[in-house]
Amino acid sequence: VLGSPANMAKLDTMKAGLKRLADPRTTTAAEREDLIRSLPVSVWLMHGVHGNEISSSDASLAEAYHLLAARNDAGVDAIAANALVVIDPMQNPDGRARFLFQNLQGRAAVPDADAISAEHDEPWPGGRANHYLFDMNRDWFSISQPETIGRIAVHQEYFPQVSVDLHEMGGNGTYYFAPPADPINPFVPKDQRDWFDTFGRNNAARFDERGFGYFIRENYDSFYPGYGESWPIFNGSIGMTYEQASARAPALKRDGGLILTYKDGVLHHFTSAIQTARTAAENREKLLRYYANYRQSAIDEGKKGTVEYALVPGLDPSRAERLARLLVRQGIEVRQTTEAAKAGIRTIPAGSYLVAAAQP
Repeated sequence: VLGSPANMAKLDTMKAGLKRLADPRTTTAAEREDLIRSLPVSVWLMHGVHGNEISSSDASLAEAYHLLAARNDAGVDAIAANALVVIDPMQNPDGRARFLFQNLQGRAAVPDADAISAEHDEPWPGGRANHYLFDMNRDWFSISQPETIGRIAVHQEYFPQVSVDLHEMGGNGTYYFAPPADPINPFVPKDQRDWFDTFGRNNAARFDERGFGYFIRENYDSFYPGYGESWPIFNGSIGMTYEQASARAPALKRDGGLILTYKDGVLHHFTSAIQTARTAAENREKLLRYYANYRQSAIDEGKKGTVEYALVPGLDPSRAERLARLLVRQGIEVRQTTEAAKAGIRTIPAGSYLVAAAQP
């Protein structure tokens, strides 16, 4: 976690403030304005959820070093003053270790950029999945893996306004960042889509300046709620996936003969991550206000229609309990009845779980 010395000295206070901002039920409108004026924006950079997409983890080390060591850099100064940057350098250590082992088995004294060389061969099961061979970029909804449990706990500690999941794609691509492709989930509001455009344009300007290729909207949607970008979206964050063309080794000869290097991937991810943090820092107050309004809107919408849901134990109480515990882990409040209760024309048995709709 990186920020200015002043903010790091009061990190616990900053985290408590972000938690209060995330739950409008705990504050008055005036108190929320005070929080918006005083809090840094929380930016969450996640790297390498697929263990064979390895350039982002090295980029994370460069990001941390740059944010700590850069001098006379207006962008870094803005980030330090106005943001808390939370860096997860390696979401999938088991998959990465498996991939690196396989890659080193095929590597010669001199890197071979040919796509059919041994160092580019990744036999089953490869490094994409974790130890249990589970694709953790599909797990945010079900929270079935220990790594996902840990990441969601971090989210509920720092309540980020901006969340980025950095990946790799096929070696013949360039670089992808937001806005995402259609279909976008219809529950993603217009304000969030506008922020996708803001971050995308600022990233594009930086990539243009440095001569890096990129694309938007052609691929990578935000529809399924269990992605590393979309789960934060539904918690009010500006969630985005970034994809770098992958050398999957020190170098790759692409179609057409151009050489893509591992260093290229590290540099491109570093550039987009730092630019994203700067965009967030320069829009600190707007992002915090958007976030507070999003969380309030969830409460307001929850007061319409069905006000509360009941999960009855049924014939298999353990399944109802498992669902209730999953909701709690997601940050949703769940109560349990101690005796039977009437709900309209139905009777809700003791031990049922009640989930109010009006939650942030």
